[in-house]
Amino acid sequence: MAHFRTDCRNAVREALSGHNHFAGFTVLRVWSGVIDHDTLPVLGVLTPQDRCEQDSMTSTARRTLLQVALRRTGLDEVEDVLDRDSAVIEALVIAALRRPDRACVLEETSVVTNTDGQRNVGTLVMSFRLTHWLPTATLPPAVP
Repeated sequence: MAHFRTDCRNAVREALSGHNHFAGFTVLRVWSGVIDHDTLPVLGVLTPQDRCEQDSMTSTARRTLLQVALRRTGLDEVEDVLDRDSAVIEALVIAALRRPDRACVLEETSVVTNTDGQRNVGTLVMSFRLTHWLPTATLPPAVP
């Protein structure tokens, strides 16, 4: 059985890569700080933070930060294109992850644009907060 964060990342990657809006994007499993222009456009899904609180004697509330990062080149309207990207991402992530035992809300969106002297590059980072109610972690019984 996969870890719950792995399941979430995989579900979001599948939802994004399967949507025609993101056809032609490279989906990265590891987001490196430097991505060459030939690789763009790219998107990545990561879970950099997870808070755990004891909910009861047998369960925990896990509050996981899931981020979708997208980088693309564009003209002067690259920020407008990123706005359209963000609307599609928000709908797909919430549809892929929200269920009765897991909440999923968009907490923050950030957009950064810059230029390399030849073209504009825009980066979009969307932060979603997932709340899962899970059993307290236990080890399986030892096998003699």
